[in-house]
Amino acid sequence: MNPLLDLHKSTNAETQAYADVEIVSTFGQMPMEYSAIHQSAGLMDLPQRGVIELTGPDRLPFLNNLISNQTYDKQTKQGLAAGQGVYAFLLNAKSGRIITDLNVIERGDRTFLELQRRLIPHVIDALEKYRFAEKVKIQSRAEELHHMTVHGPRSGFPELPPLGSTEIELAGVKVTLWRDDPTGHPGYHLIVPLDQARQVWINLIAKPIRPIGWAAFNAARIEAGTPLFSIDFDETTLLHETGPLLNKAVSFTKGCYPGQEIVARMHARGGVARQIVGIRMNDDALPIAGTKIYDSSQNEIGGVTSSTISPVLSNASVAMGIVKRPHFAVGTTVVIPAEGQMRQGKVVSMPFVGATAAT
Repeated sequence: MNPLLDLHKSTNAETQAYADVEIVSTFGQMPMEYSAIHQSAGLMDLPQRGVIELTGPDRLPFLNNLISNQTYDKQTKQGLAAGQGVYAFLLNAKSGRIITDLNVIERGDRTFLELQRRLIPHVIDALEKYRFAEKVKIQSRAEELHHMTVHGPRSGFPELPPLGSTEIELAGVKVTLWRDDPTGHPGYHLIVPLDQARQVWINLIAKPIRPIGWAAFNAARIEAGTPLFSIDFDETTLLHETGPLLNKAVSFTKGCYPGQEIVARMHARGGVARQIVGIRMNDDALPIAGTKIYDSSQNEIGGVTSSTISPVLSNASVAMGIVKRPHFAVGTTVVIPAEGQMRQGKVVSMPFVGATAAT
């Protein structure tokens, strides 16, 4: 249940389905919401996200044995320190394909795994299969904690490193604050008690921080070249196919985890059959997600996963998609149906829009 949904609807916000929940698409002023992300700060409700909590002295070595990034150093026998975090994938042991991505937020006495709320039961089951004598307790906190985030260069929060976290008090509420920047601007994520989420939200928009919906966020995160799980990649995707996420999500030196042998073989070969890429169209016609991508000889080579018109790029049409080798090389010409015609575009480096360093 979203404790803020009735509040949003009282402001005539437009909503849309996202997996198994209802989220805000726009608060009715999409251009101003988009501008807030780039120039000031925008507050976004995230009922589609949730938290798994791990406690117990063995939680970090246990987790290290299961995910693609490092949470525990076996040589020094040291885990993540309080306030540190990593982004990682949980993989299928047999196929090496991605079960989910997740953010690991270490708080010293507990570890939060932040991920899509709908996947929490499945991920807990996957983790429990590997828990034997380890002193680890795994539990969903989705019914007790709520997630919201502030994107933009003027959030007013204490500066944190990527995936860094701290505890703050906001409107008399104890909040876990952590950082991730999917829009290319500072992104400060708040994990708050569910029954106090309304209090925190009202306090933030009174600062004032503009409430923003999915439409503005989605445009900004595409510009920043941030692929999203369940949109730009999914359970059929191999780790090396995630393009810009690969180096962020993987430690190639930490040792074994389910699916790691497949990852190691692909890394040793230095090649991948397909990959997420950025595409900039030659005109302003916008291809929609799900549209097929062709080469110059009209051979199907992939598909569009996300697209947007970018105001900060003079309304250029940009997209992300998955394309086959060798067509994901920067500079490759591709052909995509858009607005009733076959249109040309080029594979380009991401991000499409450079990030600001402001905080």
